[in-house]
Amino acid sequence: MIVFRNNSLTNCSQYTDDYEVLVSFPFHVALNPLSQIFKNTNGLMDANEHIYYLNIINQKYVPLTVYCLKYLQKLYIRKTSFYNTDYQLPIEIIHLASTLTTLGIYDTRITHLPEQISKLKHLQSLELVNTNLIALPNGIGNLSSLTLLYLPNNKLTSLPKTIKNIRLLSQIVLKNNPYLRSIQSINGLSNLRVLQTDNCPIERLPLHLPQLTDLHMSKNNLSHLIGIRTLGYKTNNSKYFYFTNNRIQSIPPQIKHVNNLYFLNLDYNHLISLPLDIFSITTLHYLYIRNNDFSVTELKAIVDKFNATHPYMNLYYLNKKNFNSKKHD
Repeated sequence: MIVFRNNSLTNCSQYTDDYEVLVSFPFHVALNPLSQIFKNTNGLMDANEHIYYLNIINQKYVPLTVYCLKYLQKLYIRKTSFYNTDYQLPIEIIHLASTLTTLGIYDTRITHLPEQISKLKHLQSLELVNTNLIALPNGIGNLSSLTLLYLPNNKLTSLPKTIKNIRLLSQIVLKNNPYLRSIQSINGLSNLRVLQTDNCPIERLPLHLPQLTDLHMSKNNLSHLIGIRTLGYKTNNSKYFYFTNNRIQSIPPQIKHVNNLYFLNLDYNHLISLPLDIFSITTLHYLYIRNNDFSVTELKAIVDKFNATHPYMNLYYLNKKNFNSKKHD
């Protein structure tokens, strides 16, 4: 059945407590279950009889009265449609502005988020997985408490420029967004530590991420790594960079300026040589260069050089042309 609605907010004043809100639901909510299994809808209630956690699973639709749970901190929705036809999170989400810290929507179609989401000042984690999400609103830049943005398996085409205003954002997951070609909007995020964009057609590295330590950009469309020196330059923590299955043809000499580069995966690219500068990176402990375009002579020279400069390093190489591989510790 198709449901239409107007733009007026649901009236929550008619409910005196959370029990009355729960009774309005067209499905049962198991409260404080012994184990929080992900098969049945469940919730957690505190000693004051306030619902602070709700996990709606495999229901026909999400009732609008959900947003009347005025103490709700964590809301998860799985395989359950929203009460409208435009595949947008209802504007009633604004009712949870003073309490909600986590919003997770999984396997539920929701192509857009309303600008009202910008009012969720306490939101720390926003998770939308396999939802067909196309775009984020500009207002997302107002989520001043957000630390995790988890958006894999969607249809994003771009990110709003306002995202760089989220100063506490430390982890972004965008893997498996087949239409996302650029992430330059995140340039300058001052606290971003983990970035995952595996299996996206992204063509350029992000830049000026001073706290970045973990970068996963396998199966992207990178042809170079220019700007890599601007990643993680303000932290001495070890760097783990994954660039498997791209179109990278060369490594810039600036690779030597990456602060404490510990792990570098360049498997399945189009490298024919490595810059001399890479041999001066004393912190490098793991290097993967399998299935590139090195000549037999060049690959032997690389291995011999690393044996001399990095006897402790784990080097993984498998050449397309000679199919020899070796790992040395």
